Amino acid sequence: MNPVRMPSGWRDTWRELGRDPGSDRQRNLVHHGFRAFVVLAIAVGVPLLFPRTPLPDFVSLEEGAVADQDVIATLSFAVTKSNAQLEAERKDAEQSVTPVFVLESHAADTSINRVRAVFARLDSAFAEPGLAPEEAITRTLASFDLAPTPEQVGYLQSDSHRDGLQAALEETFRTLLTKGVAEGNELGELTSAQVAVKDADGERFLMPRDSLVTQGRFYAQASRLAPDDATVEGVALFHTFLIRFTEPSLALDREATVAARLQARNAVQTTTGSVLQGERIVTAHERVGRAEIEKLQAYRAALLDSGFGSEGANLLGLLGAILYALIPLGLLGVVMYFFWPGVYLDLRGFLIVVLLAPLILAVASAIAHTNAPASHVALIPIAIAGLVVGALYDGLLGLLVVLAIAILVAGQPPFAGLTTVVLLLSAGSAAALGVRGIHRRAQSWVLIALITGAYLLAGFALVMMRVEQSPALISILFWGLLSAIASTVLVVAALLPALERLTGITTDQTLLELTDLNRPLLRQLSREAPGTYAHSIAVANLCEAACQAIGANALLARAGCHYHDIGKMAQPQYFIENQPKGRNPHDKLSPSRSAAVIREHVREGLRMATEAGLPKVIKDFVAEHHGTMTISFFLDQAREEEPDVDINPSNFAYPGPKPQSRETAIAMLADGIESATRVLQDPAPDHIRGVIDQIVRSRLEEGQLDQCPLTLRELDTVKTQFARVLIGMYHHRVEYRAGVRATPAGGTASPASDGEPAEAPEGAAQSA
Repeated sequence: MNPVRMPSGWRDTWRELGRDPGSDRQRNLVHHGFRAFVVLAIAVGVPLLFPRTPLPDFVSLEEGAVADQDVIATLSFAVTKSNAQLEAERKDAEQSVTPVFVLESHAADTSINRVRAVFARLDSAFAEPGLAPEEAITRTLASFDLAPTPEQVGYLQSDSHRDGLQAALEETFRTLLTKGVAEGNELGELTSAQVAVKDADGERFLMPRDSLVTQGRFYAQASRLAPDDATVEGVALFHTFLIRFTEPSLALDREATVAARLQARNAVQTTTGSVLQGERIVTAHERVGRAEIEKLQAYRAALLDSGFGSEGANLLGLLGAILYALIPLGLLGVVMYFFWPGVYLDLRGFLIVVLLAPLILAVASAIAHTNAPASHVALIPIAIAGLVVGALYDGLLGLLVVLAIAILVAGQPPFAGLTTVVLLLSAGSAAALGVRGIHRRAQSWVLIALITGAYLLAGFALVMMRVEQSPALISILFWGLLSAIASTVLVVAALLPALERLTGITTDQTLLELTDLNRPLLRQLSREAPGTYAHSIAVANLCEAACQAIGANALLARAGCHYHDIGKMAQPQYFIENQPKGRNPHDKLSPSRSAAVIREHVREGLRMATEAGLPKVIKDFVAEHHGTMTISFFLDQAREEEPDVDINPSNFAYPGPKPQSRETAIAMLADGIESATRVLQDPAPDHIRGVIDQIVRSRLEEGQLDQCPLTLRELDTVKTQFARVLIGMYHHRVEYRAGVRATPAGGTASPASDGEPAEAPEGAAQSA
């Protein structure tokens, strides 16, 4: 478990506000009082999200649960049907209504008169002088929107054919239309097995829907009544006239049918039964079924309608709900105060942790208002709380937050029961503890799988305990997967980056992304200052090993060391690791100017880090890896050249500040030691250990480690790790150029090397 990385200065806040007995009591009261006010405000707001009435304990019973006592009705009430059930029954009642048809007695006469009109017109056309029979027939039928074929025109020229056709049509209409013929589109709307037919006298009779004559069946039956001597053309004309001039004799009485359907709909009972006062609704030690749940819901509604528990009882229940919410929230605040003081004292951190509770409760309230079944509790995004707190602060603190929220949700009537506690605690714990093992945002699918697996495991447990039915497992898995995806994507993609900027905390995911050597700033460093790039990688290896050994943040140390010297890209040629052999631009500069160029890489590094959007914890490495050390090589050179001038040493010192954390302090030591050992002529183990001892002692004597929490015991461990890594890293090198002075341990340090102020400043090249 990685330590919490709090914003700088929180220790001073702790001493000033929380732990210092001499601090101002009034200020201390305001400090803690505000946090207590926030907790109380959340507790008061919980009943607003879940309005409650002081009803008996039976409201917590769920389908499939075992009742611990009998539930006896204290008043009589009706058990109403659900909206879905009532609507389904009403629809069935409507469909069962027998539709009413009216037998139109005039339909046959109307059809006969239409046919007679056609043949009368034909007779008139034949009587017209100078009009050919073919033209008379064609023109007459066209006036009735008919277009006969030449063969049919020839057929109609015969008087016997015309008389026979007319007689057959009239006989068909009299025989069949008087029995009733309905339009096909009206039958398509019918769903009942029977229809009612009302004749001209107003009498009704029932007949099977399938026996009702449609126009299609009418045409089929009429084919038997075609003229006996009709040719093919005559039969075709017979059917054409039927289709054109038939008037359906059965019409749907829509008004009567709609009235009958409305009557049937209203006749459906809205209740499934009733319960009398004193009747047992639920029997103790028996499983609660769907019928019992419906009765309990109706009982609850009846109690509310009767004003049960109004006024005093309601007030007492409200106070109880507030007290219930205060218990887990208050414990969360107290535990933070004692075990996570950094989070408690940082106002932003405290608010982030405690405000997660009302956020999750608000979503739970929205779900509750949809009247969703109990399995929908998996849709509550409890994983958001676990992921945020686990990633920003600590997995155990995240587990505590999840537990507090699970208790709060399980205390609300819509979610009361074991199901809520088991599902929320399982999924939230998986998120809080699992997020610490995810180092890249691209691994979000692992978190999703872990959280979904927790839902599935919890669901299996509930089913095996018979708290839930087997079908509920599929629902839990589906809603749990949906919640896991939504929570993980929201936290990883949106919340965490925003909260990192808000709190100044850098998560392991961000640090690991910063160690990617393909980052634009590091790729630029490798191109423009390859020597510095290699030096940074070596320092990062040293730092990481030392931090792991003493329990410091090794990932932070590696990321910080990768960027600690990026400022050298501004003028890489002025630093020895980037200079070609024999070319030293410092030879043309005064000592004061050389010192200014050397120390300027710190300011340039901070500027580049800010432009690149690097977090503060990384910029601390840039600013603190030299502390306020003096660039002694050029200071001594300036004094030699101008012995009579009073030189200000601050002009030859790095801007600082001194290291404030263990990680930046170790980076300072590793920076100097790596540079010094890199130029040893004889990198024997004893010589390497000598350089390490000398540089660590030098930093201590200069007071560069006074403001960091490194202990002497930890320093010994750090030196051991430095020696182990360097002995394995360096081999014998060729002799360095002239001007290298021997170290007290027998090694050498170049005036061009990093970090050893007693011998030479970082990056400075020896003057001619």
